[in-house]
This record gives sequence, structure tokens and C-alpha cells, in this order.
Amino acid sequence: MRVVIIPGLIELRIKINPKREVTRNGLPYIVMPWMFAPWPEAKKEGVIKTVIKGETLRELLIELSDRYKPVNVDFEPVNPGTKDVDFDYDVLVNGKNYIGLSNGLDTKLRGGNEVVIKMNWRWDG
Repeated sequence: MRVVIIPGLIELRIKINPKREVTRNGLPYIVMPWMFAPWPEAKKEGVIKTVIKGETLRELLIELSDRYKPVNVDFEPVNPGTKDVDFDYDVLVNGKNYIGLSNGLDTKLRGGNEVVIKMNWRWDG
């Protein structure tokens, strides 16, 4: 599926198969530099355009994690032990927490959906 990722200070906003151009217009550009690590060419525009294999929320989260690993960024929303979202993250689809979706992480994503991955960072080391 085609996705457009708009990094923010503590979240990634992801548009699934958007029908029109997605830009940062009207959005603040306060972004952690590591969010662009797998896609350095996208930093100037501030929007990441890529293709993700799969069609479910779980597949999206795992593939994003796989893209960050080679550039040494610790981004792993799906805990490999529990196979569920790690406590350091919140995941919403169209404003609704994934837990409230009938298929949870196995929800199929469709064009027009918006996924938000929020990082619940702890600053205690």
C-alpha cells in the first residue's frame, strides 16, 4: 500500500493511499531528526512517501520497524514477545485506539485511513 508519513515531535501521522497530495502546510515543523533516518531525502519536504508491503495495521507497524532497524533507530511498536503494541506507544486508526477496533492489529487498512503512532517517551533513562 502507498503511504505518506508526516513526522511530528512525538508521533508519526500516516495517510493510507491518499487521493491527493499530502503536505506539511499548516503543521509545525518540530520533528525529531531520527524520524527521517530511513528516508533522508524526504527531510527537506518534511513528508515521507513510500510503499509498505501488506494491508493490515500489524504489517504496517512491523515494516516501519524493519525500516528503522538498519539505520540504528530503536522504533519497535509491536513487542516481539507479546505480539501486541509495546507500552511505549499508542496507535490510533482514524482517531480510535487500535484496541477498540474489532480486529485490533489485524485490521485491514483502506485508502483514506489515517494511522497515528504516538511515542510515549520516558525521560528517566
